[in-house]
This record gives sequence, C-alpha cells and structure tokens, in this order.
Amino acid sequence: MPAPSPLHVWLAYVAYPVTTAVYIERALRHICRVTTVGPRFPEERLEEWQIKNMNLPLRDQEIPTDFTPDMKRLVETSSASNRPDLYLWVESVMGHFPEHLETLACPRACYFIDSHLSNLAWHLEWGKKFDFVFVAQREYVEQFRSMGMNAHWLPLGCDPEVHGKQLVPKVHDVAFVGSTLFNPRRTVLLDSLEAAAVPFHRERSYWTEMAHTFSASKVIFNCAVKRDLNMRVFEALCTGSLLLTDMTPGSGQAELFRDGEDLALYRCDEELPDMARFYLENDDLREQIAARGRQVVLNAHTYHHRVADMLAVIRGEKSTTCSAEELRAHSTKGLDAPFNDYATPRIHISGNERSFVIPVLDYSPASEFNIATLLRDLENIPGDVLVVFNDETVAAELKGHPRITRSAVMTENIGVARAWNVGMEMAATPQVFILNADLHLEPQAVEAMARGLSMLDNAACVGPQGSFVNFRLGKDFLYFGKGDFDIPIEVDAVSGFLFAVKREHFGPGGLRFENAYTPCYFEEWDLGLQIKQAGLKSYVVPTTAYTHHWSGSIAARREIVFMGRSESPQEILRRNRLLFLAKWRRERVDLLLESYIGDYGRKLALELLRAGRKEQVEEAVQQLAAAAPCRTDLQCLAGFVLGHLGRSIEALPYIKQALRLDKSLDVDGFIRELMAELEQGHP
Repeated sequence: MPAPSPLHVWLAYVAYPVTTAVYIERALRHICRVTTVGPRFPEERLEEWQIKNMNLPLRDQEIPTDFTPDMKRLVETSSASNRPDLYLWVESVMGHFPEHLETLACPRACYFIDSHLSNLAWHLEWGKKFDFVFVAQREYVEQFRSMGMNAHWLPLGCDPEVHGKQLVPKVHDVAFVGSTLFNPRRTVLLDSLEAAAVPFHRERSYWTEMAHTFSASKVIFNCAVKRDLNMRVFEALCTGSLLLTDMTPGSGQAELFRDGEDLALYRCDEELPDMARFYLENDDLREQIAARGRQVVLNAHTYHHRVADMLAVIRGEKSTTCSAEELRAHSTKGLDAPFNDYATPRIHISGNERSFVIPVLDYSPASEFNIATLLRDLENIPGDVLVVFNDETVAAELKGHPRITRSAVMTENIGVARAWNVGMEMAATPQVFILNADLHLEPQAVEAMARGLSMLDNAACVGPQGSFVNFRLGKDFLYFGKGDFDIPIEVDAVSGFLFAVKREHFGPGGLRFENAYTPCYFEEWDLGLQIKQAGLKSYVVPTTAYTHHWSGSIAARREIVFMGRSESPQEILRRNRLLFLAKWRRERVDLLLESYIGDYGRKLALELLRAGRKEQVEEAVQQLAAAAPCRTDLQCLAGFVLGHLGRSIEALPYIKQALRLDKSLDVDGFIRELMAELEQGHP
C-alpha cells in the first residue's frame, strides 16, 4: 500500500524572521506538508523596534495576505488539493487576525505565546474560534479551560540547528543577549553586576549570531518579564553554556529544570552578583551543570518535540500535551545521575570518658602552638590522647611521648578526614574530641563542650565556633566566632579545628567523615549535613578557653603534598567544592540544604522582644535580613519586628522584599502567628 499523504498544514503567522512560528515551521516541515499563510512584516518597523541588526531577510508567506485576511475567500480560491488538513495560527506580531475562520473545513488550532503580557484578554476571546488552544505560559491554561476551550500547555523550546553549541573560545564571563526596552528590571540587574565588578557583555543579536555569543560565554544571564518561561531559557541551555536565571513560580520551570543540576537560579535580585561570581570561580562545576542542561533540552525541549506533542493531541492520540513531570522524565531518560562523574573522589587511592584525636603533619610553623605545646596542655586534662601522624619524621620524634595513649603512623599525608576516621577507629570512649595540632586548649573549654554534648537535645557534635551556611553559594550566612554568643545555638555546621562528637553515632551509628575531601576542606559542612540527615543536631557552645589562629598550617604552604600528589590549597578547595555539591545535590536533599538560620532568627527575635531589648532585637533582625536577602522568613521577620516597635516606614522595605520573593506569601498570617508566639511566651 502506498504511504499516506503527509498532513497538509496551513501555518498562519506574520512573516517575521525571529518569531516563534519560524521554529514551529521548521519542525513541521520535517513531518508535514506546510503552506505558510499571512502578511509580511512591515520593513519600516525595523528601525522603530531597533532590530535593524537582525541580519535576516524579510520575506513573503507562500499565501501572502493582509493583517485581516478573509479565510472564506482564500479557501474558495484554493484548489481542493491545496486546502489544509489543519489550520494552525501562531501568535506573532502586529495583530494578525484572519476573518471567517469557521469556513475552514478542517481542525483549527492556535498557539498563544505571550499570555503573561497584556495579551490575555484578547487571547481568551480569540481562542474561542479554535478547536484546539495551545498556551506557552502554563499559568494561564486553566483560564482558557474555564471558558470552555480545549486548552493545553505547550512550552517554548529550542532549535538545535539554530541554537546549537558552537565550538568557540569562552571570551565573555557573563552575557546577556536581548532587550531591556520592556523590562527595566533587566537594566537594574545588569547595573548590579557592573556595581559588583562582575564582567558582563551585552548585545542584541539573533539566530546563529546569538548562539555564537551564548557559546562564547561562561554564564548566560536571563530575567523573565513576568514570571514567564521564556525562549531564552531553552535557547541558552541548548548552546551548552550555563544559564543563570530567576525563579518563575507557576511557569513549570521548577519542575522542568533543577537548580544546580541543569541551570543556576538567583532566588532574589540581590543574590545575582554573588551567584554569578560563584559560578565564574568554579569552572568544573559550571561546565558540568551546563553540559547536563544541554542534554536535558535536547532530550525533550526542541520544537520537534513540541510539534509532535501538539499533533498527537490534534489527532486524538492523547488527551493532552505532556505535563511538566512527564517532560522532566523524558528529558532525563538515559542520563547519568547529576554529578555522576564527580560523585566519587577523583584520586583513587588505596576507663576514660573522652578521647582526643589529633592529626599531626608538622610542627605548625605558622603558629606559636603545635603538637608539642598541645600535649603539654593535655597533661592537665584527663582523657585518652590518640595521635595520627601524617609524617614519619614527626612520629619518630614524638612516638614515645608519655601523654600519647596510642598512635598511628602514616608513611605519607592522608589528609584531615582520613586521619579523623583513623582516630575514631582507635577511640574507645563515649566522647571523642577532634583537635587541630595548632591549638592551645584549656580545661574549661573541654568541660563546656562535654556538658553540651551530654545535655543538649539530640546533640551529635558541639564546638566553640560554627555557622549557618548558605549551601547554594558555598559560604556562611552567619558565623559564630570566639566570644560572639553566650548561650548554646543549634547551627548547620561546627568548625573543624576543635569539636566533640558522640562515638555511638559513628560506624554502626551511620556517621563517618567523608574521605572524598582528602586532604582538606568541606569536612565540617559534610558532617553537619550527615547529622541533619540522621535527625541529630550540631551546636556551638560558649567558651573562650582556647586559642587558635586560622590557617596556621595551610598558610605556610603553597603546595600541600598528600597521597603521592601535590596541589595548591586553591586547587583543593575548588575540587572539593565540586565533590561536596556532587554528593549532596545529586541526592535531592533540598530540605537538608536549607539553613537553620530562619529558626534561629525567629527564636532570637521573640526572646529579645519578650525581654524588652528593643535596640538589640532591631539590630539582630536587620543583620539577619542583610545576611540572607533571599530568605522570605527573615525579611518578613525584620518587617514584623520593626513594625511591632512602631517603625512602620523602616519595616515596609522588608515586607516588600518578602513579597517579591513569594507573591503568594500570607503576610498577615505570618504576623498573626508571630504575635501569638510572642504573647504565649510572656509570663
């Protein structure tokens, strides 16, 4: 039997070279017979719209018309063999509204692109003329359905032949290709990059010229106009450069793409410069995410995919287009888990109440304290002393020291985490203290930590210093240093130069220092997340009975020799940052990666308000809001406190910021809840 004739589609749009319909046309022509119908874009508008550099020719459609063609006449003047099996009208430009569509003896479909702008009202009216309505912006689909239309979500996409990756050098740090004419926020954000000294390139270009710029850029900046999932998202990802974009709640973006896996998000405007710098400084991480983002869009987000989905619905082969969850499943099918290449170390290498585990590499030349002075300190503090020597020379000199209970001697430097694990294996006491060798320690500090470990709720790790961590940016929100606080505080992570743990939680208990970070960096944050994952807690406890100078050992070394390798501290930091993110992002543990800083701020503010300490609470909430400008809870908390203190004018910017972050936020409900908690705590 002869093969059936391909579907004949009349594709109606204004002949404008850079409109979405052009990509739809290119995809349709692979599987259908296509005849374009519609007007030519007016040449005089090129100057008015500032697009003379488009470098693409204007052309007529195959059936040229004016902007309000009479479809009855077009059908009557067409031969039977040239009449369509499907009429598809795609929103383009200039108000193209054919008349007498009802005379078409075939299914009629339309595709609305910009419902999020000022077009929704006429979309809802114009859509009534069609048998099938496809909508690019998911947020509005239900409005069409509520008016009886057969409406379906069909997001925008990319054309790999146009937007594909070009093998060119990365000459731009951050690039933006597009217009700021109708989106002043883009100008503000680009100005914020300039103010923060983040290099960026800006231009207006199209098609393969745009793809060239994207391919030549390390980071591509995007800013939605109005919570829309715009073309730039898909086109930028297709070029294989990292897309840095904003959050667009309700658009489907959050379901289609994962922050830190396929693209990067700035969650509030203030975060943009820091996020841009973070990815510019972490090449491996950036390129890993960018490469995965490209695979994701090629798997499920090309216009070939969109056209196939649309036609399947029109033919009755399925009831509706793919959901966001289905698209996500299609886009990741056959892909390795995120960071799979980095999820394992790149270096393949083979009767007391407490113990003190001390890794020792040298005599800490950059500090006045070292293993010899620390052993003298421990003469006045009871407990087993377990030394893990990462250098045979130092081991030979100290092996017989009377204060060392037992020791392990490594023939080479095995790094911090491995040494800690060796020490834990040697320990046989309920509490284990981990000490840097370049530390001066007094008995009062040990007693304060021991009490905290024994008495604080669910404590698994305590220390005198620690922080709330912005795990997405790899830096602290708020750090508690020596003498900065006077009560125990539950934190995200305890600093690794001095801390204590319960041995019962290690080994069979499930915790273990992560060997992947050999020789150093990120051990503490990793342990903090393990502790969260196990339902346990980390605390900083107030004590000043110790002295430690940061980077005492590392600062003295341009290169760190370990396990037969030699690397600079900066190289190790970059490598282990990637390992850390690989481990925790690929597990999809978003809740674990949320800092406890919000709970801390809420509790602190209420306690200070109850105590009538107005100046302290005002300063505290403003510092917290500044430290975490993308935390809705802390912005709202600052607004509540300032409002409660009668500072309504100062409170307003914080409330506005909270609503910018979450337009659905119930501010009144949040305030009522805080007021109730505040009143419950009063005697």
